[in-house]
Amino acid sequence: MGLGAALLCVACAVSSPAYVSTGPVAGDPRPPGRAFDARVARVVDGDTFIAVRRGERLRVRLIGVDAPESVRPGYPVECWGPEASRALTRMLPVGSRVRAAYQDGGRRDIYDRELWDVWLPDGTFVQARLVRRGAAEAVAYAPQTDHADRLDDVERGARLRDAGLWGAC
Repeated sequence: MGLGAALLCVACAVSSPAYVSTGPVAGDPRPPGRAFDARVARVVDGDTFIAVRRGERLRVRLIGVDAPESVRPGYPVECWGPEASRALTRMLPVGSRVRAAYQDGGRRDIYDRELWDVWLPDGTFVQARLVRRGAAEAVAYAPQTDHADRLDDVERGARLRDAGLWGAC
């Protein structure tokens, strides 16, 4: 493979929303003892999904991140919105199991969505992985700010690498 082709492959790998779990990253939070299990029913967009917990379907908003809009009624599709949605869809396929936890300060947002921190079964912290890939930005919504410093650190790295939305938008 020539140098040009190798560079093209690296560029595609950095900006592609495809997800392959490599397990938890050092420094990322682990699920707390109060974490619970849920199943993914479907992904709505890059930071929201439908989960089933104890037989109940719940609309879930990931804590601490904001992905570009891709399906919000009355709003235009934002740069990297479809890619962010695909990134979360690949991380959370229909029927997959996740570990989740609430943070202190409230369990629902003003749109009546559940507010969860989410981990894959291998311990991968979903919010950090999305930010690391450039599929979402770190945004602290008080009072749920337990992992805000970590997500800010991860975003700085993503910006430096021009990952995802940081290189495309």
